[in-house]
Amino acid sequence: MTHEKLSFKLAQAAKKFNRERAAYYNYMASVLEGSGGKIKILDLFQNDIIRYEGRARGTLCAFWYDRYSENGGNLADTFQGTLPEDEVAIIRVAQDAGADALIVALRDVGRNAKLSDDVRNKTLVTLASGLFGIGLALAMLLAFPIFSARLMRENYDFLPLAYWGTSGKNFVGYAEWVKAYALIIGVLAVTAGVWIHWTIANYVSPFREWLDERIILYRVIRDLKGAMFLATMSTLTRKRAGIVFTLKQSLEIFSQSAKTPWLKWRINQVIDGADVTGAIGVDAFRTGMISREMFYYLEDMDNAKGFADGFEETGRYVESAILGDIIKKMMFYRWALLICALVVTLSMFSWQFRVIHEMKGAMQTYLASPH
Repeated sequence: MTHEKLSFKLAQAAKKFNRERAAYYNYMASVLEGSGGKIKILDLFQNDIIRYEGRARGTLCAFWYDRYSENGGNLADTFQGTLPEDEVAIIRVAQDAGADALIVALRDVGRNAKLSDDVRNKTLVTLASGLFGIGLALAMLLAFPIFSARLMRENYDFLPLAYWGTSGKNFVGYAEWVKAYALIIGVLAVTAGVWIHWTIANYVSPFREWLDERIILYRVIRDLKGAMFLATMSTLTRKRAGIVFTLKQSLEIFSQSAKTPWLKWRINQVIDGADVTGAIGVDAFRTGMISREMFYYLEDMDNAKGFADGFEETGRYVESAILGDIIKKMMFYRWALLICALVVTLSMFSWQFRVIHEMKGAMQTYLASPH
């Protein structure tokens, strides 16, 4: 179902509300369950319109109230466009299985939303730290030599460069080289950064398979996306009041919520695998979508418990173990980049101090020589 484009006010409200949506899913589930059916979804929306007037939650609830009243009580269609697509997809699956299944699904979505937010926040902190380290290293390698060399030449302008020591001549020579190629280096660095940023979400090809397996940045992102994919799939494939979606149905629902070409490409690979295998077992997941460790665990659980229960068990394992391990690896890479940046910084300062130390002997040689 398609909906009209959100107004600027609603779009901003949805953006602000995104931070508290996990708690809201759990709140809805608790009220609906605790009231024993006396409080309906429309009542929740109506109450929050008054309670949260002027805030993002109140603005959205007013919008949701109108939508829910008009669409015959379809909660997924009500949330469409204002909450993340993959979370709405889970609600869409569950609402056809009855009120009890919807309450369970809301708790599942709340857990997934919190998990997703935690992973995203930790990822952003790690990436920011890594980028800071890279930026510091580049600044020390490119900007610092130019500034430092100019300052030293001004301070020792009475001393011809021919009398400088080896470290000083090399330092000045390096600074001149950087200055001559600064524009080219800058353009290449920016181009590389933009290209890498674009490829993460958009680049798909056989070569991307190699990148996802061999290059640390791409592999970590693949593992994170794959882990969240399994966590979401475990919720989509759960039995709800006797209703169980097939593997292909669940994948197609998930594919509709995929926002990036890379993720859609990966999901379509699994869908193609499901067509080849007849959607029997988990061989369809033997692609580059998830790591070998995740696939082997999924395969073991499928053999032990069957498809739906095996996926649910795999989802719990991903949440409790896999994601934590991935975050730890990211922390390691972050500290590695920061340590490298520190080494570069200390090396450049050490080089500068060696130049200054050489100047004492250089000045004595210059003053003792006839000129």
